Amino acid sequence: MAVYRWERANQEEFAVNQVVYSNADIEMWYDWTARLNDTKFTEDCFWIVEEGRRIGGILKLGDTLMYPFLIPPFSDREKFWTGLLGSLGEKAAHINGVMQQDADILLARGFESQVARRVMCSPASSGKTIALAEGYSLHPFDGATDLNEIQELIRSAYTGSLDYEMFGTPSDEELRGDIQYLLDVYRQRNLSVYVADKHSGKPLGVCIAGVGEKMPLGFAEIAEIGVDPSHRGRGIAEFMLHHVKHQARPYTDVVKLCVTVGNPAENLYWKAGFQGGPSFAKMSRMPRANMK
Repeated sequence: MAVYRWERANQEEFAVNQVVYSNADIEMWYDWTARLNDTKFTEDCFWIVEEGRRIGGILKLGDTLMYPFLIPPFSDREKFWTGLLGSLGEKAAHINGVMQQDADILLARGFESQVARRVMCSPASSGKTIALAEGYSLHPFDGATDLNEIQELIRSAYTGSLDYEMFGTPSDEELRGDIQYLLDVYRQRNLSVYVADKHSGKPLGVCIAGVGEKMPLGFAEIAEIGVDPSHRGRGIAEFMLHHVKHQARPYTDVVKLCVTVGNPAENLYWKAGFQGGPSFAKMSRMPRANMK
């Protein structure tokens, strides 16, 4: 029976192997250096060794494993996970960055999928824009905007959504903190906007977006987008997507976002010109009482 062991890796060498052999640019950086740096956020990187040869690698942060990959000519994914998890016993509770080819293997080993996500990218656009429907007005969302109204709008837009089901419903304090955090991140180049009722001024749609100082390659990012449920189907979200892409063009070539797989908004993003990258899941070990 094969014996597997873990061997701490050199961070630089590990990053090169991970980028080459993972065969998945899940963040859609389109850039070698950006992908290397995205992998080198921790020194806790390890080779998985079978009888003296490296067969793969993984990051390990406490009880969480991240971004596994196999090293050719080794290609037996079942064997890889058997050896990796067998050498850990019960210590691996979570695995992040799981690709579809590994999901079924892990399901059979007592893990369940918590959430699957996908990064989507679109070229920033300086061309065609679409008109905002009659009765609405567009406004910049910045430090002068009433955060209470935006907070209420986002909660209304996300209530009952797949994201709240997967990640939990935030408290008012958490939601407000998240909004303020994003405005701070995009302070360098804030592209956030909201759409309001032209007569009452009440916000009915919001898109929080911008270019963060530390965003790799200077890409723009859409962090949140939502529309009041009573005003959906009137093109507000589509208008905001195209507007942000148009406004981003002088500063960057690409606008990106991340969506939960299965969210109906994924189709809206696709129609607005966003190309999806590979889906990746977070999986956690099921309690033994739930295992059959």
